[in-house]
Amino acid sequence: MNPHTNPRWTLLALTLLALAAGCAKPTYITGTRIPATKKNKEIIEVMEVYRRTLIAMDVEAFIALAHPNYHQPKTDSDEKAYDHKGFAEAVRLRFAQLKNVRLDIQYRKIHWEGAERVTVEVYLDGAYQLLVGEENRWEKKTDYMRLTLEKHKDQWLFVSGL
Repeated sequence: MNPHTNPRWTLLALTLLALAAGCAKPTYITGTRIPATKKNKEIIEVMEVYRRTLIAMDVEAFIALAHPNYHQPKTDSDEKAYDHKGFAEAVRLRFAQLKNVRLDIQYRKIHWEGAERVTVEVYLDGAYQLLVGEENRWEKKTDYMRLTLEKHKDQWLFVSGL
């Protein structure tokens, strides 16, 4: 009997193909352990827009990244909780002092909470130059953060974390 027409050989070949397909390594977004799906890539691009906007110190573009229902809870004793209006006011005040920004983002995890809501865990490594009075001061910031985004009129906007 020809081994190529033997049902056992056919079954073995199909089994080996199935195992090989199951063992294929998943692809990840470069520099992360986040699966390289279309949806995840879209969210990373939104995060990169956030990073580039902050580096460019574009106040109005930065405010435009916030969802109309934006809410930032109080994070420490020096800050207060605020909604979209309070966020816009805080950003304008902070950006008025800002003279230079450097920011690197390491993407840690993406948690989908539905088709139109996602939380992104990141590690931020940045530095910024502030003008305080007549003094220029550099400050460094490193932190783990969670930023939550929701779809609004076919656009991903931040509902918290900025």
